[in-house]
Amino acid sequence: MGSKRKADEHSTVSISIDSSKAKVQPVLATFAAAVPPVASEFTMYRGMGAEKSNDYIVSSSTEKIEFVGQTFDGSRPLVTGCKYLIGVYDATTDSVTFRPAPYVRVTSSIKSLKDARGVADRDISTRLMQARTELGEAFGSKKRRAQIRAEERNKIDMDGVKSDMAVIGASIEQRASSMPSAQALKDAENVNRPVPKYNPEASVAAEIYDMEDVLPRSVAGHINIASLTASMDPEVYKSKVPSRSLFVKKKLEHLLSQPKPDPYQVRCVLYLSYLMRLNMTSNKQLANREACIKSLCCAPEVIDALFDKFAECVAGTVNPDGSPMYKKTPATENKLVCYMSVLMLSLNNWVLYPAELAGDLGIPGKKAEKFLASVGCKLETVTAAEVAAQTLNKRTASRSGKKAVLKGPIKFPKASLRGN
Repeated sequence: MGSKRKADEHSTVSISIDSSKAKVQPVLATFAAAVPPVASEFTMYRGMGAEKSNDYIVSSSTEKIEFVGQTFDGSRPLVTGCKYLIGVYDATTDSVTFRPAPYVRVTSSIKSLKDARGVADRDISTRLMQARTELGEAFGSKKRRAQIRAEERNKIDMDGVKSDMAVIGASIEQRASSMPSAQALKDAENVNRPVPKYNPEASVAAEIYDMEDVLPRSVAGHINIASLTASMDPEVYKSKVPSRSLFVKKKLEHLLSQPKPDPYQVRCVLYLSYLMRLNMTSNKQLANREACIKSLCCAPEVIDALFDKFAECVAGTVNPDGSPMYKKTPATENKLVCYMSVLMLSLNNWVLYPAELAGDLGIPGKKAEKFLASVGCKLETVTAAEVAAQTLNKRTASRSGKKAVLKGPIKFPKASLRGN
């Protein structure tokens, strides 16, 4: 490896100003309507004599449009009280040369309409209107003269409109061609959805979402389940689980009651409890990292992963221990609930009752339905017997009339979930 540059070494750039009146010099231009192609060539003309030595005209043309710009408006310069300089960097000499740049305002005109411009339309109706206006101005009352002046102000100059129609049309066509297609907008919407990575072609529910994105192995390895699997006492795992979710409680009881609990499933349930606890944590509490570790009953590596995925770093602020400060936003909160929904679906055979999600998160049932729809679930009506057999508690059963089912291929709602 090459040696690193020393901290005190630095390159110097020489700066100079070239005030000479070179034949070729830069020009600062603004365009009122149409913009010429990048490779267009302009011809520059300079005024003759001392009084007009600072007057410049530039011109160029394409097949249909003519461009003309100048540094003056009548007898007055466009810019007074300041000058523009443009710097040109020369990499070979490591120098920057500033050259005076006159400012020109470029206007455009349509060649096909240029010859016809100014030809008055003298049909009978126009002449009658003009004669009536002249009579009104000469002999009309004060009110009539005021009305005539108002009509003149509101009159549309058709010659001016016709001369700009092609420019306006070309500008609209240019902007329309750069607009994204409907498919591009749809693809961008799918990319920005607050859901885990998914396979839109999957036909089986278990293959739709990438569970590695929901619970990465690097994070799952730091979730300690030894104390849970070693004891069947509910009081033991209550102290290890930060969430008071009925869904989490029942799932843990079911898993730990088996002779050989599935370690991955237990870690998923614990991770779900971390997410639910994080959802209830305020931004003020997020500022204290150590307190969050204690509140969530998890390893520091898990907290760091949760902050990176479901919170945003506050620029320019740090905690007393020097660690970055994080906060939740409406976007990250939506993402957090969507990840929780997918994790709950995976633990419940890809079926979930909106009332269960609403009860654990403390949100209205309609909002829970929107969250489940936003992860691709279809809402189906359920019978009272099915609710009684599948739901986790009587309160949830009494409020359940629908169930959310994830089926492939996944279909998302057109309107994305926004805000809280």
